[in-house]
Amino acid sequence: MIPDFQGNVSQRFHVGYKLSPFLWKKVFRGLSAGRVQSVAVRLVVEREREIEKFVPQEYWQIKAIFRKFKNSPDGEEFQALLFKKGGKVIPKLGIKSKEEAEKIIKDLEGAEYKVSKIEKKETKRNPLPPFVTSTLQQEAWKRFSWPAKLTMRIAQNLYERGFITYHRTDSLNLSELSLLSAKKFIIENYGKTYWSGFLRKY
Repeated sequence: MIPDFQGNVSQRFHVGYKLSPFLWKKVFRGLSAGRVQSVAVRLVVEREREIEKFVPQEYWQIKAIFRKFKNSPDGEEFQALLFKKGGKVIPKLGIKSKEEAEKIIKDLEGAEYKVSKIEKKETKRNPLPPFVTSTLQQEAWKRFSWPAKLTMRIAQNLYERGFITYHRTDSLNLSELSLLSAKKFIIENYGKTYWSGFLRKY
């Protein structure tokens, strides 16, 4: 740990300590710079320049709702996206105006449609990592529109009742004991089919 500390001090001395006074002289007093924030500011600036150069382009997509059983109000519905026109694939920016989209829709009215092929395949998806404070708050806002304060209050209550681990963290590390307990719970309650076969670490 001592070499790490010495390296940290050296970086602060050569970058942070010298750069901040330089900014005070060249820009205005009170600005701060360092080995981390200077790089972060550069990334933000580069991204902002990319955004400024971006030229928005208008494009349209045509989607249709189909009913599984014809003339059945209770038939299962599904959505389809038009991706071919005259046998040619329509690129993402292929339909450039509302007028062009309306013309295509008019040509499609009254046409008969059929499902030419159905493909079924099995996919494997890895589970998402456990929540940290930031991802918990983001998911709660996305799903329930809960502000961060409400989310943390609920999380605190769950933590005090022993339902979750400590909720103020940015670490994804789980102890070996916790992982083994999870393995035992899964096998005993759901069977070996639902056990991945290894202790998952992030």
